[in-house]
Amino acid sequence: MHSKPPELDTVLKEVCIRYFYAIIIVTAFFSTYYWYEGIKPLNYIVGICMIVHILLFFIPYKLSYKALKPLISVYLVYNSVFLYIQIIFFWSFGQITVFMWYTIIPVAVMVFFNRKTVVLWSVYVLVIICSAFIVVPFIPEGYYQKLTDNQLMVINIMTIVLSISFIMFFIYYLNKINLIKELQSRQYKENFEIKEEEEIKEAENIKFENLYNEILNYFSEKRPYCNPDFTIVQLAEDLKTNVKYVSRVIKTKESVNFSVFLNIYRINLIKELIAKDYHNKYTIGYIYIIAGFRHQSTFNKVFKEIEGITPSEYIKRGRIKKY
Repeated sequence: MHSKPPELDTVLKEVCIRYFYAIIIVTAFFSTYYWYEGIKPLNYIVGICMIVHILLFFIPYKLSYKALKPLISVYLVYNSVFLYIQIIFFWSFGQITVFMWYTIIPVAVMVFFNRKTVVLWSVYVLVIICSAFIVVPFIPEGYYQKLTDNQLMVINIMTIVLSISFIMFFIYYLNKINLIKELQSRQYKENFEIKEEEEIKEAENIKFENLYNEILNYFSEKRPYCNPDFTIVQLAEDLKTNVKYVSRVIKTKESVNFSVFLNIYRINLIKELIAKDYHNKYTIGYIYIIAGFRHQSTFNKVFKEIEGITPSEYIKRGRIKKY
């Protein structure tokens, strides 16, 4: 039996909280560098983005994942718009590394949504990237502050390292979530199988009890043991079941086989007849024959096996008790 896997919603909320920690650190890192180098307008844009994330941090911290999930798509749209401004800026200088930030979005979506949603977001990202190639040529030359080669190199290195770090972050949680889903699926299957086995067993027990009661009623009403030729085959046929099942029920409930079970009823009938003084009115042969025995030797043997004494000793003891 596997241990209970962690709650999926708990892990997904953990992803959101840790992402906010990471994005605040990253935007603070970029904002500091842009302010230090005086790169406008990115120093303002990234700085504002950092402040917004700090102000919004309480949302993933306070809300449950179910309340948080509808906001994830809203946040991704906001994030894509924020990234779009940077893409336009850097693509103006022919820098393609900035597009790496957009590769994070489909990977992140894989953590929270189904495949269909991942495809839709991938198409959305592709459209945004393509639109950048259309928009940039219309931006007047010299509109943005020109960056030095050294600044571009530092920014490109930061972009590559941090964007790959974010992708690895989401891939790690994607694998963890898939493992949890697999464990939950396996546990559900095991629980379902156990429940199914219990239901089958319960149904079997009910069927078992019903057949046992049918056998007792059958013996009580029809007294088949009085017929020396009565067999377990006939009993199974009359009760519309099979011999193996009848034998199993008798063995389980009475701890004896069918032959002994049948003879117990016969001996009990003989004891009833003796109690009614039949042995003084009729011969002992007549008594054991109407009880289902064909031969006296068999009757004597069975009687002693069940009662521990012979029929004559049993009758003698009965007489003594009367006196």
